[in-house]
Amino acid sequence: MSRLENTSASLVMRKEIGGREGEAYCYGSLGSVYHSIGEYEKASKCWENSLAISRKNGHRCTIAKSYLHLGVKFLSLGKYNKANDYTRRALAICTEIRDREGVFSSYLTQGNIEWCVGNSIKAKEYYEKALMMSKEIGIRTVEAEGCLRLGHLLVVQDKYVQGKEYIENGLALSEQIESISLQFMSLELMARLRIREGKIQEAISYFLSGIEKCEQMRGSLRHNDQFNISLLERNVRSYRELGSLLCETGHFTQALYVSELSRGRALADLMSGQYSVENQISANPRTWSGLECIETKESNRTCLYVSYFSDSIYLWILKASGITNFQRINGNKVIANEGLGQQLKEIFNFRSFGILPEEICEDRSLHSFQPESKSCEEDNNEDWRIGEESKDNQGPKMNLPICYKLIIAPVASFFVGSEIIIVPDRALYQIPFAALTDESGKYLSETFRIRVVPSLTTLKLIQDSPADYHCQTGALIVGNPDVGEVHFKGRLTNISRLPCPENEARMVGEKLGVEPLLGQQATKLVVLQAMNSVALIHIAAHGDAEKGEIALAPAFRILNGIPQEGLYLLTMADISKVKVRAKLVVLSCCRSARGQTKAEGAVGIARAFLGSGARSVLVSLWALDDKATEQLMRHFYDHLVAGESAGESLHEAMKWMRSKGYDVNQWAPFILIGDDVTFDFRKMGKVH
Repeated sequence: MSRLENTSASLVMRKEIGGREGEAYCYGSLGSVYHSIGEYEKASKCWENSLAISRKNGHRCTIAKSYLHLGVKFLSLGKYNKANDYTRRALAICTEIRDREGVFSSYLTQGNIEWCVGNSIKAKEYYEKALMMSKEIGIRTVEAEGCLRLGHLLVVQDKYVQGKEYIENGLALSEQIESISLQFMSLELMARLRIREGKIQEAISYFLSGIEKCEQMRGSLRHNDQFNISLLERNVRSYRELGSLLCETGHFTQALYVSELSRGRALADLMSGQYSVENQISANPRTWSGLECIETKESNRTCLYVSYFSDSIYLWILKASGITNFQRINGNKVIANEGLGQQLKEIFNFRSFGILPEEICEDRSLHSFQPESKSCEEDNNEDWRIGEESKDNQGPKMNLPICYKLIIAPVASFFVGSEIIIVPDRALYQIPFAALTDESGKYLSETFRIRVVPSLTTLKLIQDSPADYHCQTGALIVGNPDVGEVHFKGRLTNISRLPCPENEARMVGEKLGVEPLLGQQATKLVVLQAMNSVALIHIAAHGDAEKGEIALAPAFRILNGIPQEGLYLLTMADISKVKVRAKLVVLSCCRSARGQTKAEGAVGIARAFLGSGARSVLVSLWALDDKATEQLMRHFYDHLVAGESAGESLHEAMKWMRSKGYDVNQWAPFILIGDDVTFDFRKMGKVH
């Protein structure tokens, strides 16, 4: 049982027993667990519940902890005034009731707040108080952390000798008490000290030792996806700094392996569990060999591996023989040469697409609905619907020409064959590579088939999966689920029917000789039950703009009751519980390629299908034009049924769309992630 499940179970038990003080404590603990995996809203609700119960009981110690938790929450959100207010309240209570550990935590948090707002003098005062308190308490983990925090600040303040002494003391203490997390923090700081001293090889050695400690922490979380993602997100900077140092010193192959260690790790763990194949990549450089040699059934392809850090972009060209070319690009210089007043981190901080009309979004978004669905036979712009994304998912418009110059142009001359496999980094998952154009205006997809993989490790796991794992027959086709009136994200929402996706599902069903699930037949329960026994899954439905999660017909309806999300929304958690054996999953839904951008990659519905065993997924980056999507799918399946691979079928469908004058926003959103699969449809049996 995971830490989250254990803490949740403890809370349920406390509620049954009826001990309010214990209930408040459990809410606080559960909030800390949620906060550690980035579920800040859930964490906040737990801490607020803990605070409310503690206030009623008058239990000041728990009140103080709740204040401190909320202070940490607002600090992580960058709301420093609120963080300061709650932390000061916690400090006042802890001081009054003589809770020394609470005082230490309050001092430490207060120091972090002052540091974040640029007040290094006050931050130093609080860190010194925290260190003094840690020595009084006599808890060596507390003392070690105090040393490291204060040492880091002193180095930043250019008090190098004093800061170095504190950091070295922190390292010694962390080793004595065998705290892996504090050893990682110490080694990371020591590496940065060596960089300042110009001792690059020693810095590399410290970073390597540090990531070995991080990998040890990962080992204890191997089957806990959320904690794995969160751990990498918190500690990934060490991997990136080490990778950058290795690149700068000419160790390109080693840098590639370090980059592999910093992406798609949790996904690789999920996949290795599904396939019962050992995931062998580790932090030990002695094991770093062979992964850069892409196994291939044909030599007719190139792999482009992309990483970026600070102002640099790192590009590797890989073939079956290994690394054939490496390029380091100064991103800020390229951007400046184009006359743009931005930095690389701003260019890659996109969350929306400049090629899309700003005011429109299609039927398949879950964020806005018209009272009635328009017929897909009407030839006007009303096939597009207004849709809104959360403020967290909005950002600068994507500049596709500069993306080409930064990522493709420097290595374009090294592309050989007919296919490019791209291994993107973080926000680069959102780039529609098919729509990138060279200086003459020619699309990259005019020359090459394009496929994306989350990492080389995940590609190898798919290639090494057991021959009998994936189904060879059967198809599940879902279209136009009858969702109706439901609760969605806390609001009563009437999710409209979608005539065009229904036509699309019927069309796909006819081509495959399969009866589709439509309307009220397309329930969440039926879809989940059918997923693990088919070779191909196609879903045309409403998709959530944040994670790509899909609205299906409710599993059942209660008289006069409104279904909650659990009854109809196909979530990442739902898919993670199913052993998917499909060779291909096609999600013809709005933004099905989207997800939270993490060091892990794009954490959304596409990743969930890969992690549950799907060999490949075809998903969309943005809102879909219904009629255009139906045409693209028609030609995609024409080629797929004719025996061509999924990558070639997508390539040919896009080619046909361009030849008929369709706009780039109508054909470019779809990307193929994973393997390039083929089918023998003569063996495909009827399922749904």
